[in-house]
Amino acid sequence: MNHESVPGIHPTVDTDCWKENNGDPVHLEQDTSFHENIQKTPIWNENMFFGQVCASCTHEMQNVLAIIRESSGLLEDLFAFAGPKDWAHLEKFNRSLQCIQNQVSRGVELMKRLNRFAHAPDLKWIKTDAWVHAELMVFMCQRFAEMKQVVLELEPRSKTDEAGHHLYTDPLQLQMLYYLGIRACLETMYEGGHLTLTLEGRDELMITYFTVKPVSSEMPNLAISLKGVSEWPIFMKIVQQMKSRVDFDPVQNAILLYLKFPNTESVQDTVAESSLTDNR
Repeated sequence: MNHESVPGIHPTVDTDCWKENNGDPVHLEQDTSFHENIQKTPIWNENMFFGQVCASCTHEMQNVLAIIRESSGLLEDLFAFAGPKDWAHLEKFNRSLQCIQNQVSRGVELMKRLNRFAHAPDLKWIKTDAWVHAELMVFMCQRFAEMKQVVLELEPRSKTDEAGHHLYTDPLQLQMLYYLGIRACLETMYEGGHLTLTLEGRDELMITYFTVKPVSSEMPNLAISLKGVSEWPIFMKIVQQMKSRVDFDPVQNAILLYLKFPNTESVQDTVAESSLTDNR
């Protein structure tokens, strides 16, 4: 395109090359090194951009919270050392300081989890601990569970279980699966219900159970209930993309998500395929 013929649009100029070209501007469209650098640019996408900006902000917020914590602690120490012991509002003052400390601790925990979430797009395919990602999404979905007034939890694991929870996968897609699975199950539940995630390594599979326990003794059909939930078709689309599968256990009233442990060759193929997709 001839930019000079379009009002308000001017050719892109590389000012660093200005002096090297005897004072004449060098247009990037004519600079072959510019195109070579573009071809060598590392894989980059919108998710990585969003994640890195969020991760940077969480670090700054942690600094803000640290200053608030230190300042409130200093106020408490100074008042305990030199403040009037018979001040009528002493109890309210101490309660306020404690409230600040509690909320700072809550904020620090939220920022720590958000930072971990923001780093999920950093690597496309890695060997990762699925239980850690499930724990993160259970934490992130607690607000939705509280709105429905149901209990959401992840079943604890032992040291012997830990090895069976590692697999090669896309961390962001795995988190999306857990998030959408939780949200879909919550939409089928009523006040007082209980949703538990359980991870189990079995042979070359890792199975995640989304078990829904209602308040009443009458067990609804989870497979039928999920058909009207907006998150469910998105969940199933990601399941297909990850070449996984889903079953229902009518006895336990649970969704069973099967993730296969890929071998080294299939991981390499998937990484290569993902790289080609990101470079398009």
